[in-house]
Amino acid sequence: MTRDRQHPMRSFLRGLLPLIALVSVLPSAACGDDAAEPDADTIWVIEVSGEEFRVRVADEAGRASLARRLESRERGVVTGSLRRGDGGFNHQWSWHLDPATVRAVDAAIELCDGRPSMVEASLDYWTDTVGAFCPWGALVTRIE
Repeated sequence: MTRDRQHPMRSFLRGLLPLIALVSVLPSAACGDDAAEPDADTIWVIEVSGEEFRVRVADEAGRASLARRLESRERGVVTGSLRRGDGGFNHQWSWHLDPATVRAVDAAIELCDGRPSMVEASLDYWTDTVGAFCPWGALVTRIE
């Protein structure tokens, strides 16, 4: 082969380079700059037995666990330490989960399983005795 003539495969590959560059950019462009990563101020909405409650998650590992659940749409356990008051984000209820303790986990003890309305109805028992809320059939439905 002379220097003046290109190998057909080389020409083919050169033609693919712009397409490869475009495809490599598409995933990040699809997310867009306005699709911010969840941070400590993000409010996650959790559904349990037709009831909803809201959580904030203080650390990256906790946010990643909820993000995986949101993406997979799988029900499972969302857990955290109970605190009195709505925390400024769980407005429907007079309790919230401590953002530093919220996680999506694979399993939890039955003692902390329940519905949000059960916590509300017996707040003293749940906060003073149980200390945590870990509904087993929780679904992370959306981010607000």
